Amino acid sequence: MKAALICFLFSISLTASAQNSPSFSTEAIGNWEGTGTLFNFQASFKMQWNQVLNDKFMKLVFENRFTDPSGIERIMSAHGYYDMENLKGQWFDSRGMILPLKLELEGKKMTVYWGDENTERGKTEYSIIEGNQIIVKDYVYRKDAYQTFGEAQYERLKE
Repeated sequence: MKAALICFLFSISLTASAQNSPSFSTEAIGNWEGTGTLFNFQASFKMQWNQVLNDKFMKLVFENRFTDPSGIERIMSAHGYYDMENLKGQWFDSRGMILPLKLELEGKKMTVYWGDENTERGKTEYSIIEGNQIIVKDYVYRKDAYQTFGEAQYERLKE
């Protein structure tokens, strides 16, 4: 009986600890700006993460900018809706793409697999570093392998 009580109290302690530990969904909320590369060009990035729709989803508002070799500034904007409980979502962008999302969460890291057999496919890895930086790496899936096409380091903006 005493052993069962100790096991029960230990499991409650672990559950409370897991609920109080920082996670991607709690740490990412806010406004972020970053710099990095996109298609081997210097680029700037913005993202804003919020809880929306009675906290059922996280919403990402995203934008990247880079100047192509002809001197034209290219801008891509997107909105993503992430169901953190069911580990899925949808991506809508200014190219007219709508992509299904599958999520993997591990502490302060989220990997998003995007697309399916009818669309382009790839993945994006988000890693929160010490609460005030996010490293993002983007990959497209081609020829049975993931190939990097973008990397950025974001800083949290002060509210």
